[in-house]
Amino acid sequence: MGTDTPESIDAAALAFCATIAPGMPEYVDVVPGEGAQIAYCFSNAAEAVRRHGGSVAYGWIIWRWPGRYFEAEHHAVCRRSDGTLHDVTPMLYGQTRILFLSDPGAVFDPTRFRPNRLMAEAGNPVAAEYVALSIERADILNAYGEPGVDHTITPQDQARLDAINPRWMALYRELERG
Repeated sequence: MGTDTPESIDAAALAFCATIAPGMPEYVDVVPGEGAQIAYCFSNAAEAVRRHGGSVAYGWIIWRWPGRYFEAEHHAVCRRSDGTLHDVTPMLYGQTRILFLSDPGAVFDPTRFRPNRLMAEAGNPVAAEYVALSIERADILNAYGEPGVDHTITPQDQARLDAINPRWMALYRELERG
């Protein structure tokens, strides 16, 4: 199953969002724009605004794997002149609505990568360990995605990943089993 749009904005979702940015998350309809591509939300939203007006709204898509963990992914949607939001970026798994947390401080900057944020749901020690290892892996790998950085993983970092990956994958399989 994995992460998807949360079915409701409950206390756990609000608590996670509060760790990301102030404000209330809201559901936003996804209607892919002309020529829009999966995973290119920043350029998709900018192009839609250029064509149809409005403005780009920056923030985070909130994903949830119920009972396991939350994940926030840096994202952009369009704000119409009446203030309503709509997402013009097609979703990888065909979602027709997302949970979006506006964050005016999260303006897209191609020189600054904003990693996904994760938080295990309370009471799930397997998810807590999985999230901790996911963050550790991302910290290693994201260092190689920054502009101007040599993308060859050092032997030291590869050794760190090799030590993390078996446990990380085993935890994921355990989460899948429920």
